[in-house]
Amino acid sequence: MKKTCYQYASLLFVFLMVFQISFGQKKEKEDHGISFATFNHRAEIDKGIWFGTIERETACIQLMDAKNRNNPSFLISLCIPVEEFTQSTGGGFALHKPSGSIKFEGAFPDDKGNGDFTFVKNTDFEVFLHNEGILSNGDDRYNYFKLFLGDVSKEYVLALKKHGYQPTLKQLGKLGIHDVDLEYINSIANTNYKGLELDMLLKFAIHDISIDYIKDLEKAGYGDLDANMVKKFAIHDVSIDYIKGLSDIGYRNLDPNMIKNFAVHDISLEYIQELSSVGFNNLDPAMLKKFAVHDISPNYIKSIRSTGIKDIDANTLKKAKIHGLTANYIARAKANGHSSNNLSDYIRLKIHGK
Repeated sequence: MKKTCYQYASLLFVFLMVFQISFGQKKEKEDHGISFATFNHRAEIDKGIWFGTIERETACIQLMDAKNRNNPSFLISLCIPVEEFTQSTGGGFALHKPSGSIKFEGAFPDDKGNGDFTFVKNTDFEVFLHNEGILSNGDDRYNYFKLFLGDVSKEYVLALKKHGYQPTLKQLGKLGIHDVDLEYINSIANTNYKGLELDMLLKFAIHDISIDYIKDLEKAGYGDLDANMVKKFAIHDVSIDYIKGLSDIGYRNLDPNMIKNFAVHDISLEYIQELSSVGFNNLDPAMLKKFAVHDISPNYIKSIRSTGIKDIDANTLKKAKIHGLTANYIARAKANGHSSNNLSDYIRLKIHGK
């Protein structure tokens, strides 16, 4: 019996629930209307079931495992203009790209549909890759499907080789699924990162490292960063405005690794200014990082001072926070006869459990 759209929608709901709670899954999602997620690297992704809708001349289709419907091993989603599909002889429709085709059984009555699908490699493209030294390694359906989804063409492969790259099939699949186009590759070749290793080029694209960002880093005095540090800057959202802001409040020409550490520990410009307002201005960068690591807030500083302890240096304050010293503890100690206004005395009391 044919399953209804409602039943397939229920399957999708089950899959999405699994997607949220499963461990070890691999997900790759792009801005160009394609989502690729697998839960099992051995998944037979070249066949299964599909269901989808058409809205505003765009067909959005989900592909999933037909064998394990209650615990699917993959989900592939794509939104493609209707005009890119072709009608198949004998019914159904197809989507053709340089590396292969997806053949869909079924149709879209009332702009909703479902059925079975099969992915078929383009043997001419396979021969082309082989001739270019890009060889298959066992079961290559997984990587070929990525070539398909990423619109990887002969022209794209040849352009990569002109840049000196000899991609593997797996790398080609990743470049395609992550939408690393030739315009981006050509642009990178016109920066200090010309000749970037292909895997790092891919990471640049994944983390949205734009040409403008690279140029702005250069203007800010960080044009000689190694590629791995640029990647870390992007991962931790180190913006040009953040670098300029640090410079404006006294942290000029910081070591790139320290800037990265600031970002990792959420050291905002506001936090630095708030610390300055309570007397801890121009902290050494390493000490500022330690303040953030140990969550030393302006309110904590104020609370310690409220006990009558006024003369506090940064290192002693850090030790107090590490050992869990609070204003309440100091107040109780004073109530029990301790009259010292030296923070180090209360740290020692706390360490010895008195």
